[in-house]
Amino acid sequence: MISALEVWALAGQGGAASLYKTLEAYGRRGHQVDFVSATVGANHQFGAPPQPPPAIEGVAYYLFHLPSLIDARLRLPAPVEKAQQKLRFALLFPLLASRRAERLLRRQRYDLLYGYEVNGVLAQRLVRRRHALPLVARFQGTVMRPYLSQPLNLLRKYEEVVALKTPADLYLMTDDGTQGDEVLRRLNPASIAKTRFWRNGLDLEYVRPPTSREVTAARSRLRLAADDFVLVTAVRLDRWKRVDRAVDAVARLRDRGVAARLLVVGDGQERANLEAQSRRLGVSDRVSFVGAVPQPEVRRYLWAADVFLSLNELSNVGNPLLEAMAAGRCILTIDEGATRQLIRDDETGVVLPVGEPRLIAEALAGLAGDPARRKRLAQAARDFAKRSFWSWEQRLDAELEAVEALVAGAAASADV
Repeated sequence: MISALEVWALAGQGGAASLYKTLEAYGRRGHQVDFVSATVGANHQFGAPPQPPPAIEGVAYYLFHLPSLIDARLRLPAPVEKAQQKLRFALLFPLLASRRAERLLRRQRYDLLYGYEVNGVLAQRLVRRRHALPLVARFQGTVMRPYLSQPLNLLRKYEEVVALKTPADLYLMTDDGTQGDEVLRRLNPASIAKTRFWRNGLDLEYVRPPTSREVTAARSRLRLAADDFVLVTAVRLDRWKRVDRAVDAVARLRDRGVAARLLVVGDGQERANLEAQSRRLGVSDRVSFVGAVPQPEVRRYLWAADVFLSLNELSNVGNPLLEAMAAGRCILTIDEGATRQLIRDDETGVVLPVGEPRLIAEALAGLAGDPARRKRLAQAARDFAKRSFWSWEQRLDAELEAVEALVAGAAASADV
């Protein structure tokens, strides 16, 4: 397996669990995974010390240094830093990762090549030129849907286009609301019969609705008053996640006489800008940036929430929203991507047509004054989750069965 991502993007097992759960499932099934990546991944939190990868049964790590202009301790203008980051992972990472993989392939026999996300697929594309092994291309969704009819933007996103067009034997595209099945179909028609379009799994036994006593305990531990109107976001703090909309909403609610508290769970490059925004709007005492939270502790913040906010561009159907639904939280979100497949307005949550700050504040003010509606929407979200969502075990068992069948088919063909 090759990936440019660190297994945990943030310190203390913070960030998305998808890669960790995938590696854990292969090891649990008795497979050996040799994982090739850089010591500092594309999802690394800038300024944080590198995190050693977690010990996982059956997984061996082969990490290499990916050179950077930062190594020279130069202070780079933001556009230069952004450009060098793109070039490092779009061009240099695939080259160095494929060379590291070549050394492994010369030493021992492998059954499968697995590219995890765009840069990993690009690296495996190079490896496969010399090794006729089955290839799995795994994508955690895609940002490409808005650009399909924009030739110049397709050129700017050339590395994503090349990765999505890579010939593979199995494509695993996460159904995160970014409509990745349509993107694959349009960019790579040969992928249609080979694509599995699945949502991520959840720890369903852990992510559950709280009792009233658990809500009280969660709020007490987080130093929240019983009558606080609590809003929660849980995302990596990137620009397209639009947490700025939530901060703006707190200020507008204050002007309406609604004393909301916002808990921002997660970390990222936008944190400093968001903190500055909260100070500028005079709500820094009402907005708490709690930083990266270990995955097992995210539940406490969900339980404390009156409303869970997902205000992203592109899509709002990531794991944080799925977990909030499974935990029986009232949800307010934006109609982006395939969000309406899960959140139906006034049925399983509140869906706004656009992320206009005034509309967000108006909708939240209505929810603040209507606990019965919040409870109804939360219960409907929970019911939908019980009917529709997979556990991580179910999701990864489906993947393992598909991958094992692929390997068995390739072995049978080789024996003929």
